[in-house]
Amino acid sequence: MTDSNIELQELLAERAITKVLLRYCQGVDRRAWDQIRDCYHVGAVDAHGAYVGDAEGLIAWLSRRHEHVLSSTHVVTNVSVVFSDDHRFARVESYCMSMQLVDPSSGDPFAGVGDEPVFMTVMSRYVDTFSFRDHGGWRIMRRDCVFDWMRRQNTADFLEIDPSWALARRDEHDLLFAPLPSSDSGGTVSV
Repeated sequence: MTDSNIELQELLAERAITKVLLRYCQGVDRRAWDQIRDCYHVGAVDAHGAYVGDAEGLIAWLSRRHEHVLSSTHVVTNVSVVFSDDHRFARVESYCMSMQLVDPSSGDPFAGVGDEPVFMTVMSRYVDTFSFRDHGGWRIMRRDCVFDWMRRQNTADFLEIDPSWALARRDEHDLLFAPLPSSDSGGTVSV
């Protein structure tokens, strides 16, 4: 294989890996548990701070925790990919900032006390081992969530959002899941 072919294959693999990272974050923020499951190979391990175990256990843990998370946004940046010599494995580092609005009655140790929801920001890195399998493509084989810092903030200073605007939802009713236009509809969208 020529150097340009190797570079092209690595570029395609990096794109596939980045798509997995983004789908994971979107899955958490929209509580799309099957989407998260699809990011991991069977037998994968995730060490996510308070949770360490397989992907099924992670999804159960996230599902319970996010019952009281009113809003969630994960932002992934600075994705760095290093491939093994055989190009079947990759070490992937990505920076992740998560911002969540947590109901104080949740019992979440980060929510604090009081009657008002608490805004929590976490800066971390995902240090992942991805592997390529013929019948699954690039997926996470192991994830270690490495924490840099956490901040809890009262929401009294936050601005209220006009309810007539498009508001985020944490389920299948989010605007993201609205049907796309099709050729049959003339490819138009409504205002």
